[in-house]
Amino acid sequence: MGSKGRLVVLGLLLVLAVLCHSGSSLQCYSCLSVPSKCNMASNCSINLDACLWVKAGPRNYYQCWKFSDCNFKFLSQALGEKELSYECCQRNLCNGHGGLTLPGKTFLLVASLLATWNVYL
Repeated sequence: MGSKGRLVVLGLLLVLAVLCHSGSSLQCYSCLSVPSKCNMASNCSINLDACLWVKAGPRNYYQCWKFSDCNFKFLSQALGEKELSYECCQRNLCNGHGGLTLPGKTFLLVASLLATWNVYL
């Protein structure tokens, strides 16, 4: 296969890696009351359209959430906390705060494909 053909195959593999995911629902990290990074992902139900990260004291909460309920008053009442930091986002696994996100996973996939490709050349 010529170098032009290799580039086409590599381009197609890159597009597939970026577009590939395990379903149409939003995916968020989902751990409650953990002091460290959360690595467990879950598919959100249809009415939960955001990923939430909350830091309340030493605890971190990661979960699927309803974007319209992403405000200090609602979160404070729901968690029973008077002081907290929070962030809501609407992309897959965007509530990781330092975890490996989709671009990081895509980079690792492409790097491993390139390494494998060079072995067979």
